[in-house]
Amino acid sequence: MGPVRGGLTLTRFRRHLRLPLAGLLLALPVTAQADGVCETERPEWSPADGPMTGLDELFHIATTLPGLGIIGAFTLALLGGRSIYFAVAALFSGIVALGLWYESRIDPTGLHEAARSEGCVGDYTPTVWTLVALCLIALGTFLWFRLRYPPA
Repeated sequence: MGPVRGGLTLTRFRRHLRLPLAGLLLALPVTAQADGVCETERPEWSPADGPMTGLDELFHIATTLPGLGIIGAFTLALLGGRSIYFAVAALFSGIVALGLWYESRIDPTGLHEAARSEGCVGDYTPTVWTLVALCLIALGTFLWFRLRYPPA
């Protein structure tokens, strides 16, 4: 039994759905800016708190999931004392530092700059440099373990 003439087949459904989905994806960054960046990015922040500083951003990132992952990786590395744990800690902190740098410097959507102008997002520079320092410390410890105790 063939498709009903004039009916909506799967191919036609995909074609009809393509344009609204593309329009929705293009409108998402605009609607986030139109509604107010701080309400979508940092709903817990209020203008009465004052603008966020670099130190505020460092503490904020430390309490998010990537920050807690880095803290956990360093805790495991320091308590476990194996070289692979230091490599994982270096990798985690390097990836988060690179992501924050990309978000603050490249900023393809413009949301970061809009949030900084409203004051709900601070400067990421101290956070990025702290994460780069942690990455280098963990990488140095990893290399020290590998050079001092070569694998048997």
